[in-house]
Amino acid sequence: MCSQLRRLQLCELEILRDVTRICEDNKLQYFLSGGTLLGAIRHNGFIPWDDDIDISMPRKDYEKFIQICKTQMDSKYFLHCNDTDSTYWLPYIKVRKNGTVFEEEPIAFIDAHKGFFVDIFPLDNADKETSFLQRIQGSISKNITKIVHHKRGLVIIHKKLGWKLKRLLCLMIPFSIHFLTKLQQKIMGWNKNDKAPYFTNIGSKYDLTKQTICKNKFLPNTYVEFEGIFFRAPSDWDYALNRIYGSYMSIPPEENRESHKQVKIIFGDE
Repeated sequence: MCSQLRRLQLCELEILRDVTRICEDNKLQYFLSGGTLLGAIRHNGFIPWDDDIDISMPRKDYEKFIQICKTQMDSKYFLHCNDTDSTYWLPYIKVRKNGTVFEEEPIAFIDAHKGFFVDIFPLDNADKETSFLQRIQGSISKNITKIVHHKRGLVIIHKKLGWKLKRLLCLMIPFSIHFLTKLQQKIMGWNKNDKAPYFTNIGSKYDLTKQTICKNKFLPNTYVEFEGIFFRAPSDWDYALNRIYGSYMSIPPEENRESHKQVKIIFGDE
């Protein structure tokens, strides 16, 4: 009998297959990324303790995907973004499965769609591996995320005066969450030059410089096996994984194995 984690992984795999089917049908580029790419290379599937799936798309394909999903996505899914939820709080989108619940500790007390999901990150154009303007771009984006999280009630309350003042300042900002996240996407995607030599993943939790990688490391894409199915991946996945994780084939000690802090999981058949 499948463990709860394995059942969750297989449900997320189903979402991934439907998402990538939309991409293939509409000639949209995508790549396995983050821990999903690492799992594909090191385990031929999920990292055994992992509980989510990450992919990324060039900004143009990412924006087309959002529009295409309005007419082509199966009704069993919900595209979670600032077009469908005016209080959406993340700088990337999620495709969630209706009728399921994956409640993480930070979002336990908010009213929002919490279904099982696949994360989709936009890859934006960058002229250099690092530059002053790109650092400013990344800094503004991350600060908008912090402000949005305060406004959405996703930040743990502290008693320290400095923290309370910071929270008060965030709450006093007169713009709505929807306005701020729309502004954030414009800042992330300000470089419209598709001939720029680099992709950068500003919405990722990893260091911006590590996530700014030459496009020729991505394209033309290759295919890697993940849970017995072949999905698109960066052409030089070894370079991408070394850049983010270092010696990525080494299994980390148990105390360093990251997963979401789950509060509640409900499968659609329950």
